[in-house]
Amino acid sequence: MQTANQKSNTFQSIFGIFLQSVHAPQKVIETLSRMGICVSVDSINTAVLSLSKEAHHGISALGQTLLASYAYDNFDVDLKSTVHTVDKSEDTLKHLTAGLLFPLQHGITLNDLRCSNALWETSPLNPQVESVDITSKKGWKDLLTLHPDPLNEAGLSMRDRFNAWKILSDLIEFGPTYFRQFKDRLRHPESVEIIPSTKTPILASRAMDISNSTVSGNINSVLELLKQGNIEDPAEYNPPPALDVSEYVTLFHGNLGTGERLQAALQ
Repeated sequence: MQTANQKSNTFQSIFGIFLQSVHAPQKVIETLSRMGICVSVDSINTAVLSLSKEAHHGISALGQTLLASYAYDNFDVDLKSTVHTVDKSEDTLKHLTAGLLFPLQHGITLNDLRCSNALWETSPLNPQVESVDITSKKGWKDLLTLHPDPLNEAGLSMRDRFNAWKILSDLIEFGPTYFRQFKDRLRHPESVEIIPSTKTPILASRAMDISNSTVSGNINSVLELLKQGNIEDPAEYNPPPALDVSEYVTLFHGNLGTGERLQAALQ
């Protein structure tokens, strides 16, 4: 497995980075490197640094488009000490935050996200808006009116037609053997506003030494993610950027408590 060709050590490079990720001792990595099974520790550190720089440029470029969506969640790491002493009795469990960035797909443009001012003008958090001018909150029943469901000639709605297809499909698939003969006659269900399948690239952000179990932690997580996406307060730029980011909406995703904590931060 030994090779002196630096352009033909793909396995050794991948295996070396794997050993680094599982915290293999440096002596083990150096021994395997001398055997030709993996690259050296210096080569691993150089590769990790190169990958980090490439990821940073990718995150910054995606964030600058303002067409990125952000997601973050907490994770715990137990940083166990190799030398146990009385002085080192502090808690070794670290609460960190991981983030992801991915581009918005399906033809979404900047103009679709240019609604920050409109949302603020109708927000109950806006002190300059009277309560009478605020649109009443919508419920789940209002979602039923987004897509009208007209009846066909047989008096069946799209929901009814799908249920009928599902019953026939289950009857052919799981019913008596007699119905197997009709399998070729069963067509695909009716398509309604098909959303095309697209492959979404996902970029992992740099891990943050932030615990998002608190309101302040969620605020810092959002600010840090935006900073990694090269998006900061326009007032801090001199001269100000050509594109005013305050006019656009940025989408964030999190766990069940994220919305409540960010809402508390706004209030």
